[in-house]
Amino acid sequence: MVQAIVRLFSYAFHLLLSLAALGVGLVAALSDNTTFQFEFLPWSGKELQNWLLALGAIGLVSVALAFKGKVKFLFLAWSVVAAGLIARGIFLSGYRFEGEADFKWALGILGCALISAWGAWNRARR
Repeated sequence: MVQAIVRLFSYAFHLLLSLAALGVGLVAALSDNTTFQFEFLPWSGKELQNWLLALGAIGLVSVALAFKGKVKFLFLAWSVVAAGLIARGIFLSGYRFEGEADFKWALGILGCALISAWGAWNRARR
């Protein structure tokens, strides 16, 4: 029962994360903004735009395939990469949080990503 709930949470979290990445990448592509940057991520400008579009598409495909029970390893790989990028952004980037509440929010997102990776791992094992 708990594994099923975590697996559904994992699908929902990564669906939203993928849609957000794809949406931000599309807005950046349509606006031709060359100074586009997230200090949380290691890229900037056109390169960041391309990575967001690619990561969003890969995330959506991996969620859809895992939900259908196919290529479960891709969803696990996507989940680990997403959690790694979030952890890197929190702990290893030059990003500075505006206060304790922002840092707690980021840790909550990292916690969700780690729980989602656990759900993906449970799915891949089956």
